[in-house]
Amino acid sequence: MLILCFACQRPAPRQVTPAFYYWKQTWTGNAGEMQYLRGLPAKRLYVKMFDTDRDPATGQPVPVAILREQAPLPDSVGIVPVVFIVNEVWEKPDTALAFNINRLLEQLCRDIPAGRIPEVQIDCDWTRSSRDAYFAFLQQLRKQSFFRHRTLSATIRMHQVKFVTASGVPPVDKGLLMCYNMGDLRKMGSHNSILDENTMKSYIGSDRVSAYPVPLDIALPLFDWSVLFRDGRYAGILRSIDDAVLQDSVLFARSGNLYTVRKDSMVNGYLLKAGNVVRRETSDPAVLEKVSRMVSRQRQDYNPVVIFYHLDSVTLHNYPLDELQKIYRFFH
Repeated sequence: MLILCFACQRPAPRQVTPAFYYWKQTWTGNAGEMQYLRGLPAKRLYVKMFDTDRDPATGQPVPVAILREQAPLPDSVGIVPVVFIVNEVWEKPDTALAFNINRLLEQLCRDIPAGRIPEVQIDCDWTRSSRDAYFAFLQQLRKQSFFRHRTLSATIRMHQVKFVTASGVPPVDKGLLMCYNMGDLRKMGSHNSILDENTMKSYIGSDRVSAYPVPLDIALPLFDWSVLFRDGRYAGILRSIDDAVLQDSVLFARSGNLYTVRKDSMVNGYLLKAGNVVRRETSDPAVLEKVSRMVSRQRQDYNPVVIFYHLDSVTLHNYPLDELQKIYRFFH
């Protein structure tokens, strides 16, 4: 009888949809990336179609970094168009923005069969002061032709889950919880701003994910970067300074994940001055597994999409397919 009772208390397995983000500006159909897409196997590909930024001259929102397709997008997966909007757009809201985004998405997606686009996602790190304008915009999007009969989702940052009352809940069908970029990137120190178990715990607590008012998909990081500090102040992200470069002991003195520049040097296009400090941050597979387990324990009555950010041949070799398969299965 006890065995039967315990069995009855186990949560039923959920259906999990594995997916990737594609965040680069040009789609080439790279063979290595396609291998990961098929091997996972991914059921959806979330593709950033363009950014919406403010025109410096007029202050009006304009599309930038529009996706270029050098090869057809894969027909083996559902395609989810993603639009990134900078928060500054809401300082001067444009009533035509929803219409303009709708029109550009229709143009960019005209060669994709309508049935292969189940969802459209908006990515914006809104704040307490911008939420009313942003939420009103989301309501307007629902009325646009490209968005009708499709799921509308929005990205949710860690701070928006922890401070849900102050942040508000976007008027969407579902959210996408970004389980990365959770620390203070601009603060000098040896911390990892991309992924940290204790920081994650402080944000999600014991029930903030499971109690969130809309269903949440999950995004997990597969990327790294190097952060530059000059005189203890944040000076930017070094995109082409990787582990191999930092191992040069003639140029760098290492202390943990901090690398102090020994002498003025031009390195992969960056001028580094003696005394500058580079902090190396990665999405370590062991930490990624711990964080994934932590989030997966907060179950909603919902079959989630688990999205890896992102499909990039430069970093994918750090994450064996069987490791990614194990991680998304935590969410069953």
